[in-house]
Amino acid sequence: MYRSLSQSCLRNKYHLLTNSGLIYNNRLVLSNIIHEISLVFGLSLFLFYLFYQLFGNFVLILFIICGILSSLYGLQDMLLFQPNEPDTARTIVQTPDLFHMEYEIVTIETADKEKLHGYLLTQMQRTNECATLVFFHGNAGNIGHRLHNAHLLYQACNINILLFDYRGYGKSTGTPSETGLYIDAQAVYDYIRTRTDLNQEKIFIFGRSLGGAVALHLASHLAETEATPPLYCVIVENTFTSIPGMAKRLFQVFILDYIPSCYYKNMFSSITKIRHIKVPVLFLSGEQDELVPPQMMQKLHEECTSSKKQLIVFSDGQHNTTWLSRNYATQINKFLVECSTLSEPISSSTGFN
Repeated sequence: MYRSLSQSCLRNKYHLLTNSGLIYNNRLVLSNIIHEISLVFGLSLFLFYLFYQLFGNFVLILFIICGILSSLYGLQDMLLFQPNEPDTARTIVQTPDLFHMEYEIVTIETADKEKLHGYLLTQMQRTNECATLVFFHGNAGNIGHRLHNAHLLYQACNINILLFDYRGYGKSTGTPSETGLYIDAQAVYDYIRTRTDLNQEKIFIFGRSLGGAVALHLASHLAETEATPPLYCVIVENTFTSIPGMAKRLFQVFILDYIPSCYYKNMFSSITKIRHIKVPVLFLSGEQDELVPPQMMQKLHEECTSSKKQLIVFSDGQHNTTWLSRNYATQINKFLVECSTLSEPISSSTGFN
């Protein structure tokens, strides 16, 4: 009963955080869109009149179409990446001291000379025998906002955890972009492979929402290059098939069906990359996800070609709070144990209330 009340309190807390803007939400996206479109609309009206007087209808229509597409292309990074939510996210990053975990502060330099800030949480005993999780977070906030989640996994699964902020997030340098996040992922992976004090046979990656797309890109790249040793496994939670797919889901405007992919500045096409991954993959899906349709997680699971894959659906899980669902950490721990015995089958799909 105490555990149930505790989880209920935590869930209410994170719903409150979501509603107050500490975690990415639909209202924030809508507000940004309305603000930016109003500016574009005002400028467009002026240019509309100017071009109509100078060139006539045909050139005017062509200009408007190109202008709208160019404006939307330029707005995509702002709508997708939210490093300044909440507004203290670039200045205040809580430390693992809050949960009394052993850790060290790490700075990881990328191939293009950006510096990524992170925490390496290590178990107090037998650190070099434990599995190590590399945590790819979502599109808003910083690693300090993920410490409660990390603490849950740290305790329940007895693992080491590397938390880091992408470029332009938290105390990391740079500006976020799709290519930049991929470079960050590779740099973090290369760093963790240099740590001789960690069990290199049990390095695995976890990604939530946007972080799932980054994790799947890294896993796909490692599979294609036949990197050794291979990843222990991949775990993704409430992530999407692609950005064009999400755009159609969020805005539900028929014209999006006809926009060529070249007009999308960010693709994050996980649906194509999932087909290259051969290591075990665990899909965690919140059935009440209000942002990413659970059908996208089902589609990723279906397209995955790994011989060991599992989809777990949490009936009460929402986009940012699935990790508070009953048996969440237990199921992850169970999957990790199964991965250590490759001869044992992993079931393909499971649902939880």
